Amino acid sequence: MSKERRKFTRVNFRIHAAIEYQGIVIGGDVSDLSMQGLFVTTQEEIPLEEQVDVTLRMPGTNPPIEFRLRAVVARVIPEGIGLKICEADIQSFIHLRNIVEIQSDEPENVLEEFLKKS
Repeated sequence: MSKERRKFTRVNFRIHAAIEYQGIVIGGDVSDLSMQGLFVTTQEEIPLEEQVDVTLRMPGTNPPIEFRLRAVVARVIPEGIGLKICEADIQSFIHLRNIVEIQSDEPENVLEEFLKKS
């Protein structure tokens, strides 16, 4: 893709993801993350437009930080699954925003981008 179509700040961030789909939990590794979505590297496939629940756990935190997102499968390629976030509780939203802001070269844009979309 020669021109970036995404309108939101995406950051490289590695964290394990547990994706629940139809009562089955699929494991994978997040490779990039934004306020609107994430890409999970996995060998498993989930059909496009299916709704899933995603749990992310921050390693090395005490007490453990865990956050949950509801997402829709937006992209499926051999390397993994692109997910569009459609719902998050307030704590999960705050954790997600903090990660994206801390990892971003332009943290001041992160919340503004999200608010313009909403």
